[in-house]
Amino acid sequence: MSKEYDEFNCSEDHEYVYVSGLYNNKSNKTVREFLEEKCESNEIYNSTHAEVYVLLEANGFTRK
Repeated sequence: MSKEYDEFNCSEDHEYVYVSGLYNNKSNKTVREFLEEKCESNEIYNSTHAEVYVLLEANGFTRK
């Protein structure tokens, strides 16, 4: 089964590492910093990986 349909778990470090590895950083902000901010604000709580990817791309991050 594709990881895209799995829920992004904000409490797991490997989630940040995996998703950060898929995207290029933008300006001076890293993918991990962006994801941490969204987790703290609960914006990506219960989001799937696919939904997180859409959010990243909407905010200027590009997939490698």
